[in-house]
Amino acid sequence: MNTIISLISLAVLFGSMLSGFAIFRLTGMRLMPHFIVLILAFVFTLISMVISNSIVFYISIVLQILAPITICGTICNILKTQFQNSGIYSAHLGFMGMLLILAIGNFLIN
Repeated sequence: MNTIISLISLAVLFGSMLSGFAIFRLTGMRLMPHFIVLILAFVFTLISMVISNSIVFYISIVLQILAPITICGTICNILKTQFQNSGIYSAHLGFMGMLLILAIGNFLIN
C-alpha cells in the first residue's frame, strides 16, 4: 500500500471536511449522504494507514471514489439556482476532484 498517496488523500479528505462544512451549513441536510461518505472515507483511510489490512485499504478507496460521486447530483441542482454563490463551493469541488484522481491512482498503483 502506498502510504504517500494515502497520506495525501487523508490531507485532501481533511481539507474537504473543513471546506465542506460551510457548504453543509448553507445547503442544510441535502448533503448529509455526501458528508457521511466523506467522514467514513477519512476514518477508513486513517485506519488503513495504521493497520496493514488490504480489505480496509480497498474499502477506503471505494469510499474515496464514492465521496465525489455523492455530491454531483446535489451540487448541480444547487448551482443551477444559486450560481452567484458558486465561489463558496469551488474549494470543496476542487478537493473532490483531487480526491477522485488520488483514489484511482492509489488503486492502480497497488
